[in-house]
Amino acid sequence: MTGLGSESAPAAGPRTRRQSVAMSIFDSLGNPHYSGGGPVVVHEIATRLARDYDVVVYTASYRGSRSGTRDGVRYVHLPVGWAGPRGGQLLFQLLLPLVAVFGRQATWIETLTPPVSASLLPVFSRRPVVALVQMLSGADMARKYKLPFHLAERRLLRLYRHFVTLNETDRAVISRYARKATCEVIPNGTHRAELAREDFGGGDHLLFLGRVDVEQKGLDLLMEAVRRLPPGMPLVVAGSGAIAEENKLRRLAEATGVDIVLAGRVAGADKERLIRSCAALVVPSRYETFSLSALEAMAHGKPVVYFDLPQLRWIGDDCAIPVPAFDVDALGRAMRDLATDAARRESLGRRGYARSLDHDWDVLGDRYRSVVQNVLRPRRHRSAT
Repeated sequence: MTGLGSESAPAAGPRTRRQSVAMSIFDSLGNPHYSGGGPVVVHEIATRLARDYDVVVYTASYRGSRSGTRDGVRYVHLPVGWAGPRGGQLLFQLLLPLVAVFGRQATWIETLTPPVSASLLPVFSRRPVVALVQMLSGADMARKYKLPFHLAERRLLRLYRHFVTLNETDRAVISRYARKATCEVIPNGTHRAELAREDFGGGDHLLFLGRVDVEQKGLDLLMEAVRRLPPGMPLVVAGSGAIAEENKLRRLAEATGVDIVLAGRVAGADKERLIRSCAALVVPSRYETFSLSALEAMAHGKPVVYFDLPQLRWIGDDCAIPVPAFDVDALGRAMRDLATDAARRESLGRRGYARSLDHDWDVLGDRYRSVVQNVLRPRRHRSAT
């Protein structure tokens, strides 16, 4: 498989009208139940592409949502919110091809959406479609609902000719099911925080930050592990999800009988404060593609505790504590050790901060720009290079 962004396209000549790039993702920044890291990633990419292209992001509607422009990017909310979280995702996938048929986009960057992580968009779009793989959810959905979503996913992935994945593990999966496709690995990015000496090693709580999905995010495992924490170091769980998932989390938290704070959805200054004031971030997921929250913690000089999944090995054990996957006792011990050892937190945090500097959004934005340029090249020119 070849990388889409390996070469930059020649500088375009003067033009009176900029080309249009469409992007799509079911989740959105303002959605009270479906926000999280995915729409943050899409927005960061979109704002940088908007320097050279007219960018429109199609996303799902929710109560109170309004289409409009944000940071130079036009957002359009497709009317699927009335169908609920699961029905809305399926309806969203069905609507995208219809939008593409009547749209004027030069190319489309589609964030793959559960339950099968693919759609019929490449069939109906008159222009190239780039699949942005933030998560291949077919296998996870198959386990959860006892339906063969993974088989449908494998067949639909073959429809795509261009991919961007966040890690080499998912790239290997794509290479099995879409052998003729091009694929570029571009990790997630973050904004560098300016830190003072006292920011390393401090903190008065442990933090989980992400979407509330008890099964996928391993929140049930985290609730078991938190019993090992010493007094005075509470766990703060920040994030939102479907109402049923939030209710399930509340019941699990109540059953532990220990110090857990459910902070709900946080953004902006509140999110910044929670990260800056935490002692460490915990990633107890059963499945992840990258974990933007881990990178954000590292960019604030905070160590990370995580289950040792292949997709998370970019973090490294020199700036974090990986524990055997789904070992609740090991997770609890690692959380306890960090909670009681400020010197170790400082050492890990400093190394994590140094590693986060390789994930600057402006640098990664250039790589996405190169992907778009290569996709838009005339076919014969791409073949020659």
